[in-house]
Amino acid sequence: MNWHAARRDDYNPPVVRRGMRRQSPHAQRRARVLSDDEIRAIWKVADAAPPLGGIVQLCLLTAQRRSKVINLRRSEIAGDTWTLPLEAREKGNAGILVLPPMALAIIERQPVFAGNDFVFAGRDGPLIGVGKIKARLDQAAGVTGWTLHDLRRTARSLMSRAGVSSEHAERVMGHAIEGVEGTYDRHSYESEKADALKRLATLIEAIVHQRSADLVPMQRKGKRRKTDSAASP
Repeated sequence: MNWHAARRDDYNPPVVRRGMRRQSPHAQRRARVLSDDEIRAIWKVADAAPPLGGIVQLCLLTAQRRSKVINLRRSEIAGDTWTLPLEAREKGNAGILVLPPMALAIIERQPVFAGNDFVFAGRDGPLIGVGKIKARLDQAAGVTGWTLHDLRRTARSLMSRAGVSSEHAERVMGHAIEGVEGTYDRHSYESEKADALKRLATLIEAIVHQRSADLVPMQRKGKRRKTDSAASP
């Protein structure tokens, strides 16, 4: 179980033996983030390489774990909202995400197969053999040395670049909020996460098409500043 946990970021073993690592040292050191040029190259090839191309694009647009995207079911999508199921012993996830139009378009253009609820469908379930298919995508894009999980790290970095607060970006990622805030703040942050994904999509689109992103500064929490009329007696 610990061997499996070291290779899957969405698995939490029910039994942990003392002295066993929960994550490999190599995985802890990994810090690969795709550059703008790499994103453009991969995105262009992904457009012409369904269904794996859609998986790659959705991983980057949503910042979700590869297993969540690969196993995405149509029944999890209602309108523009994706409700991520919480699996047994899962470490946590983003819960409810309102997807930007760019992400919804990727989902909508995937073919529908009778009796198969998976968005990225294989013969009898979700797509399998992702590793072999990705090797061909890498060759076509001319980008190597990256993994699907690196897309999650890249998306997190892009959210910071897009002006998303760390507080909201971490909730999009589904990371546990530590301390008193994590215990007592039960707000869903649905609108804040939606804004974060919208900003992420705007930046990715700008990178792909090599144009400046039209980003609106996020409003910060705090007291309202009185207007001149309100301040006057």
